[in-house]
Amino acid sequence: MKRLAMPILFKEFAVQMRGSRVALLLAIYVGLSSITARLLYGVLVSQLDRGAPLLSAQIGQVLFIGLSLGLQLLTIFLAPALTLHAISSEYERGTALILQTTPITPLQLVTGKLVAALSLLLLLLLAVAPVFSVVFLFGGVTIADLGRMGGLLLLTAFTGCMLGLCCSAATRQTYSATLLCYALLVCLVGGTLLAANIWSLLNAMRAAPAYYVVANPLSAMAAALVPARPPTDAFVGGLRPLVLLSLLTRGALETGALGGTLPLHRATAVLYGAISLVLFWFTLHLAAPRRRWRLTKVDAALCMVLLGYLVLVYGAREWWLVGLGIGGA
Repeated sequence: MKRLAMPILFKEFAVQMRGSRVALLLAIYVGLSSITARLLYGVLVSQLDRGAPLLSAQIGQVLFIGLSLGLQLLTIFLAPALTLHAISSEYERGTALILQTTPITPLQLVTGKLVAALSLLLLLLLAVAPVFSVVFLFGGVTIADLGRMGGLLLLTAFTGCMLGLCCSAATRQTYSATLLCYALLVCLVGGTLLAANIWSLLNAMRAAPAYYVVANPLSAMAAALVPARPPTDAFVGGLRPLVLLSLLTRGALETGALGGTLPLHRATAVLYGAISLVLFWFTLHLAAPRRRWRLTKVDAALCMVLLGYLVLVYGAREWWLVGLGIGGA
């Protein structure tokens, strides 16, 4: 690791921790999470005045669902922002020419930038952990639910950082990289949901096929949260979390039980793993100062890693294909 990324990593840590940027991000993350939890709790408790039954476990489940979806949405748009300037800033400041005179390789450059961004994002996620601890005071959420949410959140963060890094290396201009990256994100999040909703409207409000939203990180998180939902919709005239989960995973509003919802997050996890490896390979070549597409030993190593990943995915096909409605559980 020392040979791989330490020179760039130390420099990135020094730049990131300087000034008030990290403190501001921490305040935004923790503040928005706390406000979301308080608003959700207020909406739920307000149902007591209407005579609706309210169990402690239901409060915990709805808080967990709301906080998880909110944190996933923040991560989707914040993770790329941490790396959008990583490569392009070197060219804009004129330090890219200095880097070319050093022994630092594109692998060291990309790995150092990526690890620094992921470390900062992990710090932000850990800062939100105390807010999630409130959920366990109410009950209704298991460690398995938390594990699914946390694993998908980390995978989304990693893929988002890789997307921002690839856009930064491709354009070498922060402004252009930002436009490109967020245009792709808006199409990914909003476009897939719109396509699923249109399909549902054209087919008598039936659930859209899973492949419409398999690449959508919000839909994947919603599918991962379905096992943690309240068993019945007991909230009258207020927040109805089951409706939101149904809209994200099926493209249609359904107020009944979601027992038939597919484990879409499994297929999404496999897809994001492959996308991250491909983006990492592209970024290594785009970050090279010259002869970008010359094949090296690193390409051979990455090819072996990708091949091993594909073999692993094929071996576990029965586990993730069920998320697309293919095969059995």
